[in-house]
Amino acid sequence: MRRKKLAAALSLCLMLAGLSPVLAAEEPLDKVVNGSLMVTRVGGVGTGLVVGPPVATLRETYSSYVSMTSSCAEHVGGKDCGPSCLLVSLVTLPASIVVGTGKGVYYGCKNAFTHGFNEPFSPASFSISKDYEGK
Repeated sequence: MRRKKLAAALSLCLMLAGLSPVLAAEEPLDKVVNGSLMVTRVGGVGTGLVVGPPVATLRETYSSYVSMTSSCAEHVGGKDCGPSCLLVSLVTLPASIVVGTGKGVYYGCKNAFTHGFNEPFSPASFSISKDYEGK
């Protein structure tokens, strides 16, 4: 009886010693985790492509409108003069819509692909974060 217990304990120790390199290696576990996150990552990229470009378009349109209006108003009568800003905004508003749409679609898609895969559903993938790549 004692021999059987000793043999069982010895075989258990040898079995655990044989599995220790497998348990110590985290690479297979990382592959399994990355494989299981693939659906989430693809969903993050898809959602970033749906939400990101409109948000980036609005941000880029506003920032280009403000910068174009102030720079063009300097040449007309100064950016502190209300009538000159109003006059200039008749030209800069359509121009900023065109420029903001192009830049917004570019940066929205870029953020969706770069941040949506590694950090799914993060504010950076939706172009919402303050440090988004359109600045």
